Amino acid sequence: MSIDTQRIPPKTIQIYKRLLHRVSLNHPLHLEIKSKIKQMEAGYYGECYVDNFLKQVSFPKNHAILKDIHIPINDNLYLQIDTLIITQKYIAVLEIKNIKGKVFFQRNPYQLVRELDGAITTYKCPEQQLKRHIKKLQILLKQSKVNIPVKGLIVFAYSKTHIAQPPEFAKITMGCDITDHIDEYNEMSDVITSSTFHRLLGKITSKSTEFMPKPLAQTIHLDQTHIRKGLICPNCHLKIMNKKHCPTCKISTKLMQQQAIEEWFYLFKNTITNRECIHYLELKDKFAANHILTNLNLNRLNAHKNRCYTLSQSFWLTKDSSTRL
Repeated sequence: MSIDTQRIPPKTIQIYKRLLHRVSLNHPLHLEIKSKIKQMEAGYYGECYVDNFLKQVSFPKNHAILKDIHIPINDNLYLQIDTLIITQKYIAVLEIKNIKGKVFFQRNPYQLVRELDGAITTYKCPEQQLKRHIKKLQILLKQSKVNIPVKGLIVFAYSKTHIAQPPEFAKITMGCDITDHIDEYNEMSDVITSSTFHRLLGKITSKSTEFMPKPLAQTIHLDQTHIRKGLICPNCHLKIMNKKHCPTCKISTKLMQQQAIEEWFYLFKNTITNRECIHYLELKDKFAANHILTNLNLNRLNAHKNRCYTLSQSFWLTKDSSTRL
């Protein structure tokens, strides 16, 4: 079996682009969102660049290259990996970065420090991220009763990155050189059977869920009075009122309602009440809000006056969701 899943642009990129049209140009949040979009796009392009080199590798017959894996280990622990390679010989975790300039793997405290055009920027340490990924993956492997070597690689997508100080323990490589490392791993002997490989692959793919970042309001001061409310067309950015479709783009208000609720979870908080929905979408009454919330495949919490809704995996499967972005 040979599997190489397609890497798709993170949903967050398009959602944050829609959020820009709910924030005035002079609001600090506008710059914050634009910065996040630029950062996410750079990460995505770097990962795609590395994907091209993985296509040049001669893998064993049974292998899978999985992208953007997000798996709940337990109620409070998630495994999130850029690229996961599974074979009968090994499992490889790739932590991919797309960062220009001169970088230093600083210790005590662990940080990645970037120097570019005289400016210093700090990031989370990829070495520590990789260690956490491997530790969580090993928990999953133990739960699955699978014993197999786990390899970890920090991959800087482009050779224009200057590694001034390498990590303390982790292996590091440039995207163009990744084939050498993977070829070396592929010379190892099989340690699990074909049936165990398929069982493990099935468990990982079935457990993978949609990644949901923390709402922006948890990291930046946000006054709801500065946010544009109502239904906004994702194409022409007109506010739509009392219509079934956008008069210009013909996009249905049903789709806009789903997008607006999706934006709420990314912008404000991970729950929404009937009252909040009325205010946010500028609806006429609680019945209109209840109709929208109960038809979006959201999870219901509590009952009656205390009822609120949260995102569920089935939300992404709502009708028209394939054209959501």
